[in-house]
Amino acid sequence: MIKKNMNRTNKVVFRLALLGLLTVPYVYCTAQQVDKSAHAGVGVYEAAISNQNGYIYVTAAGSRKAPNGAIYKVDPHSLAIVDSISLQENPPYGIGINNKTQILYTTNTRSNSVSAIDISTGKLLATITHGGEKSHTREVLVDEENNLIYISDVGDPSSIWVIDGKSNSYLHSIENIGKTVTGMVFAPGSTDMIYVTVMGDNTISKINTKSKKVEKSFSSGGESPVNIVSDGKRLFVANQKSGTITVLDEAGTLIKSINTGAGAIGIAYDPIKNRIYSANRQTGTTTVIDASSLEVIADLATGSHPNHVKVDAKTGVAYVINKTKGVRPVEGQPAVVDTNGDTVTRIVD
Repeated sequence: MIKKNMNRTNKVVFRLALLGLLTVPYVYCTAQQVDKSAHAGVGVYEAAISNQNGYIYVTAAGSRKAPNGAIYKVDPHSLAIVDSISLQENPPYGIGINNKTQILYTTNTRSNSVSAIDISTGKLLATITHGGEKSHTREVLVDEENNLIYISDVGDPSSIWVIDGKSNSYLHSIENIGKTVTGMVFAPGSTDMIYVTVMGDNTISKINTKSKKVEKSFSSGGESPVNIVSDGKRLFVANQKSGTITVLDEAGTLIKSINTGAGAIGIAYDPIKNRIYSANRQTGTTTVIDASSLEVIADLATGSHPNHVKVDAKTGVAYVINKTKGVRPVEGQPAVVDTNGDTVTRIVD
């Protein structure tokens, strides 16, 4: 019945086009929409999804006055918090997961360390440091095949830690990458090459993990590139200051710059529906982009400060982590509560 109705509709559309009455392109598409949002902790930052149990793991650093760092286990359907892992001494920010070993890795920016946690038991396996006086751990990239974990260490110049996932110990660093390295993604088909966003230089660097050297650098096509993903052929870069997603080929040639919204920071690729998601912190929106046409197909209000977006590789459902607004208390006035912050938002078709 559905097929017959669609065929009938297509015939009508064709006739209207012949008569010149249809002036806009006719495209069948499913509308993206916000399904629900729920509280996810205090000081939420990023999320990872286990492909074994399907749960979402959200980092929350608490507040500076009351750190109370934790990882919250969130049900992907109801968005209810079903469990938590305390990391009070080392509040977590960035997060990554080795789905083969089911070990979570968090970057603990305040203590300049990395935590390794067993998902099944919630046990803290190790707190990892690089032995230096200064560091600013940021993002996590996991090489599941070789059981290696890469951690961006923000600085001027920046470096990348390499952690052995078998012993959960620091191996070495890849040094002198550039000013303020943040996001990372493996080159298509290879874990020997990593593309990184060099935020302070407005560039992307290609790093050889074997030689531990930068092989080439090129412009990100925007200002303050902060995070990066790939669809296996192209690079998609979230540029925070310019509020754009730039699309580049592997050689660094700019294919297109897509306006999303002020503070484009989180980015994810959905291989099921071939879409790109951009979490735009300043506009409070998440932009959905068709990765084929490179056109915006939705711009959704998802929370106060969308900071991170993650797509379930099995279902194609997207989850946005929204930070809370920092509201300074005013003497003699009641405290302002941001009900749209510290939430996780579920986006579906």
